[in-house]
Amino acid sequence: MKHRRVMIVLLCCAAMCCVVGGTNVSPAIQSRPVAESHLEYGIHTLRADGELLQMVHDAGARWVVELFSWREIAQWRGEYDWEYPDAVVRGAEFYGLKVAARLDQQPAWARRAPAENGPPDDLNDYADFVEAVAARYRGRVAAYIIWNEPNLAFEWGGAPPNPAAYVDMLRVAYQRAKRADPDCLVVSAGLAPTNHHDPTAMDDRLYLEGMYQAGAAAYFDVLGAHPYGFAYDPYAPYEVGDGLNFSRLSALRDIMVRYGDAYKPVWATEVGWTVGTVWHAVSLTHQADYLVGAFQRAQQEWPWLTMMAAWTLSRSLPTEDEKQGYNMLDELGRPRPVYFAFRELARRAPRSLDARPRQQAGPVEILASDVTLHLGDSELPPPWRPLRKGANPADTWEADFYILDPGTEDWTLYAELMQPNERTSTVYINGQRLTPNLPVEDYSRTWTAHTWHVPINLLRPGLNRLQLQVGMDLPDYQQTGYVWDDVQIRHVFLAHLP
Repeated sequence: MKHRRVMIVLLCCAAMCCVVGGTNVSPAIQSRPVAESHLEYGIHTLRADGELLQMVHDAGARWVVELFSWREIAQWRGEYDWEYPDAVVRGAEFYGLKVAARLDQQPAWARRAPAENGPPDDLNDYADFVEAVAARYRGRVAAYIIWNEPNLAFEWGGAPPNPAAYVDMLRVAYQRAKRADPDCLVVSAGLAPTNHHDPTAMDDRLYLEGMYQAGAAAYFDVLGAHPYGFAYDPYAPYEVGDGLNFSRLSALRDIMVRYGDAYKPVWATEVGWTVGTVWHAVSLTHQADYLVGAFQRAQQEWPWLTMMAAWTLSRSLPTEDEKQGYNMLDELGRPRPVYFAFRELARRAPRSLDARPRQQAGPVEILASDVTLHLGDSELPPPWRPLRKGANPADTWEADFYILDPGTEDWTLYAELMQPNERTSTVYINGQRLTPNLPVEDYSRTWTAHTWHVPINLLRPGLNRLQLQVGMDLPDYQQTGYVWDDVQIRHVFLAHLP
């Protein structure tokens, strides 16, 4: 959610803290016993790459919650770009993490009225997207969160929040997700805790009541929630702060029970305290202590709360972005005390999932065979795709890949290319340039397969990175100034030499 008016507060975020290299966990945190666990630990990332996923793993979390943006994946109607979600799923699998994917952020083609986040004009468009995601990641993504904080007008296209309309969305999403992957979990959108009830926001308790009255119970497996603590410690009674504290989660649970839904679990997909400049900011020490206290309270008092994710672990957030106040990393990307406190607690908790890094048998995938990237600076007709991520020029592509044990034999990098023409386009692994450069081809617009020898000393256990840099046309071939070479790439993987 966003701070659009006083007390609509909540956004996304989790915890932080300073100090790099130590734990800095307070005695109060260390003294509480760890009970037999029903609660799984998670972290909500933003733009997770291999390094952030490794930090999630190293912190002892077993879940990663991440946004699979509809507008990024389906920028053009009927076409899907799986590059980013594929990378998240591959990394999570390597580190033994379960994935909960949040599905929202409509593309421009799906909604006439502009909005940062709003329901589409035709719910079937969203349902198509949900089904496509669930089909692609069947058995690999465990859960899907259907939209985000729809009880805020800001997250509902600027329109007054409407629980019945959200249930319509939840219904079609549930049906299509289950059709594609019957074993996936469908999680209702986390609601923003707010006491407002006006065109800009609807009290989350009233909103949940409205959802149940509209028949929501049949269309979700897990209730999503965003129980932010605001300025108060996690044990503060429900009445403190006019109900805006961590205890508010129990009020949502009471509504579930009243409507006969007590058998369903609750997930806190965002929880945390901010050290930003808002009225409810806390100190770095309190941020760490309160987040740990929230997990401890959930473990001790709320058996129906089975997963909780700290918000957020992110890099490169602007200082003025309110999400940065919740971040587990500081502005330079260093862990704050909250990260170390979370790690200390999570590592002592019983583990319900084997989270040791693991590598699947066979070739190491870097880019799937059905994902095509266009690098360069020219907009070209089919069979060319639009430039990568809509950037111009799109001159560099980087991708993470994972090898549990490189072994003792050299490897081969394989890639399919379309029409590279510039002799200075280059490929790197872990910063080391491979030879030869991209081959020069004709203008036939056909796919050709190419390989590069990868010496074993270029690879390392765990996270590795590939980079492809397109070159600029040599002066002899220029028409009007310097232009980047245009090349398409797909089906990139690493395997042992035959």
